Amino acid sequence: MSRIVVKVCGVTEERDAIEAALLGVDAVGFRFSEASPRRIDPESARRISERLPALVARVGVFSDEPLIRVLEVARTVGLTAVQLDGSEDPAYCRALAPFAWLKTVAFGPATHADSFEGYACTTFLLDASAWPEASEPDWNRARAFSVHGRMILSGRLDASRAASAIERARPYGIDVGPSVEFAPGKMDLDRVEAVVLAVRRAEGSL
Repeated sequence: MSRIVVKVCGVTEERDAIEAALLGVDAVGFRFSEASPRRIDPESARRISERLPALVARVGVFSDEPLIRVLEVARTVGLTAVQLDGSEDPAYCRALAPFAWLKTVAFGPATHADSFEGYACTTFLLDASAWPEASEPDWNRARAFSVHGRMILSGRLDASRAASAIERARPYGIDVGPSVEFAPGKMDLDRVEAVVLAVRRAEGSL
């Protein structure tokens, strides 16, 4: 199996981004939505982006933003990909070219294949954050959805849960945020390192 991508999302500080990259994180996510407690302004994200190693992906996260603003921020920051967390339709997504993009799909017991239809992207982020607290997300179902594209798993993943999710879903990658923070947008680097190590161990056992 190829390398599983590890993305840390909601980064707001340069030190956290650089240290995460040194720990082996493959992608750093910046949230630009006004309502997010992890929001970062484009100029601050640009300064961080310029300091990151070239091979680390810079992903901008947006939710139902005007298309022109998304494109402007993507150019300002130097994003390598755009993540769409809202109700953006396929036509909106196609208009992001030439930027690479991925679509977030809310992952719950009622999620069906039609959630992926019409989106001309190769990668989806399955957000299980709203999965009922009393049970673990059904990552076996996530594996079945991989016929629609590469799947990045997100939602309540930390070092202790990553291995099971990877074993069951065989994903392209995992996305972590609140589970590796000590405050919104402030990373606990020990937790980040633990996630990276857990992913690499799980990757090696497949």
